[in-house]
Amino acid sequence: MDMNELYRVHQISITQAANAASIEARISHAGRASGYAALIAKRQLSFGVIHPTLVSPS
Repeated sequence: MDMNELYRVHQISITQAANAASIEARISHAGRASGYAALIAKRQLSFGVIHPTLVSPS
């Protein structure tokens, strides 16, 4: 998955968390967004970015 795809699925997960019908779904989508955020930061570090972008599910 390239960076654009990671950013895309991260944003989709944040949106799904915000629009979730239940607390369980909200937690699940927020967890997925956090996982994607970690992957994004890890990838940025591998590219030599000193301060990776901080992304979190609002």
